[in-house]
Amino acid sequence: MKLLNINYNRLLLVFVLLLTIFSCRKPERKIDFQGHRGARGLFPENSLEGFDYALSIEKLTTLELDVVVSYDKNLIISHEPWLNHEICAFALTTDPMNFNLYTMTTEEIQSFDCGSKGNPRFPNQKAVVTYKPALSELFDLLHNNGRWPNLNIETKSKPSGDNVFHPKPKEFAAIIATELEEAAKRYPKADLYNKVTIQSFDYRTLRELRKLHLGIKLCLLTENETNPAEAMDRLGFPADIYSPNYQTVTPDIVNWCHFRRISIIPWTVNELEDMQRLLDMGVDGIISDYPNKFEELVF
Repeated sequence: MKLLNINYNRLLLVFVLLLTIFSCRKPERKIDFQGHRGARGLFPENSLEGFDYALSIEKLTTLELDVVVSYDKNLIISHEPWLNHEICAFALTTDPMNFNLYTMTTEEIQSFDCGSKGNPRFPNQKAVVTYKPALSELFDLLHNNGRWPNLNIETKSKPSGDNVFHPKPKEFAAIIATELEEAAKRYPKADLYNKVTIQSFDYRTLRELRKLHLGIKLCLLTENETNPAEAMDRLGFPADIYSPNYQTVTPDIVNWCHFRRISIIPWTVNELEDMQRLLDMGVDGIISDYPNKFEELVF
């Protein structure tokens, strides 16, 4: 009996030691690696070809993209609510009103090549004849690819553009909600509502989306803000994610967000040393034009 007790005590001690070791193990850190406008440094921005390439990157967890509204009320993936003469092929003009997407149908918008011209800011970008796709086309691409990453969708709007380059925030939010509802019905296994984040510099759009109680995450974008508390006060509620210009991020800002359980994901970080510095600072994700560089990071 004494021998049994000794063996039992030894087993109990081993069990306690193992439990202590495993409970003290550092939890796995999950970083949200986002391809900005797909992979803008390598393929035409916001193009199906760029998104398809980004999906091939194992580390990538999120596709970042922008949406505007066409005349026929479709969500078009585009950074500007007009055709940008620097990246789209047409007679040179600097007047955006000449190619205002809010006054053009989806068919008219997609008749323009926005890929073969390249981008002067990204000399390594592959030239591809392509067009501005509808958001529904991206959903189709993901379905056919068989991989549904997270989607970080930015609304391109501001007060001066209301009813000129885009609908007012309430209508914009309603169009987004309808699009997501229809896509969720078409692809029920995609679990879209848990994968989509809507981000914006426009506080108004985020407020309207919050009223709809869609269950999606909301992200506040800022450019020169150094005080996230003031930014959230202007918004009127704590966003799920704070996404500042990466150059404004400090350890204090990271700590402020984490104390309030707000994720912080800076934009747009293209140099490896900056990515690593921010990861070491504790950010929760990186948005980059070069998602192929994510493989080189240590975290």
